[in-house]
Parts: sequence; C-alpha cells; structure tokens
Amino acid sequence: MFSDGLSKRRVTLDISPLLDVVFLLLIFFLVTTTFKPDVAMDLELPESTTATQSEIAPTVVSVGENGDVQLDGDSVTIDELERLIAALAPEERQKITVRADARVDYGVIIRIIDALRNAGVNALSLPMDAVQRDPGRGR
Repeated sequence: MFSDGLSKRRVTLDISPLLDVVFLLLIFFLVTTTFKPDVAMDLELPESTTATQSEIAPTVVSVGENGDVQLDGDSVTIDELERLIAALAPEERQKITVRADARVDYGVIIRIIDALRNAGVNALSLPMDAVQRDPGRGR
C-alpha cells in the first residue's frame, strides 16, 4: 500500500577493506615481534668486564651449578649430548651456545666443549653477564 519499491533494495557490506587491515596488522606483528629463547635452567652466569653482545644460537646447552646438562631444555648426559649434537644437520651445528653457571666445575665445561667439538661443532658461544670495570683497579 505505501510501498514505493525502494524498500526491496538489498544493503551490502563490503568487508574486503577490513580483511586488508587485519592482514596488515598480522604481518606487522609477525615482523616486529622478537622471540626470546626459552631458558630451562635458572643460571647465574659468570661476570666479565669485556663481555660483548652476541646472537644466541638456536641450539643451547645449559650447565647447572651441580653439573646437570640440558640440551634445549631436555636433561642429557655428556655422552648423549655428543650423540645428539652429531645427529643435527650441519648448519645447526655451526654455532652452539653453552650457558654455564658461574659456580660449575671447570672440568665439566671442558668435557662438554670436547664433546661438542667431537660432534662437529665449529663455533661456541659462552654468554656471560657484563659488568663495569672498577676504574680504581689497575691492571
């Protein structure tokens, strides 16, 4: 009765610009996000006045105060460590990070380094906490 034909027209909502914005935000957050490696052991790293910032390798060996060894968060023995590292792809063995507690026995560190070298590791990174040198102390 009062219909003039305009009320039958459909209203459409174009969501393609919304999808563009969502994907742009997704790409932005993927590109700008940095991932910190998961640290399984709570270690007190040694201190050094000459420490420099370096990149953490994807494969991390952690050594606890009592000599416990972990490879990427899984407990292993030194013999298992050598076998597991040798089984890695050559590009994954290029650089290994060894995070050792400051109070760990020096002999344990040497055995771990020997096991890594026997497994074909070319470069080791030994992270430490940087501290300021006391200007009053001479060399």
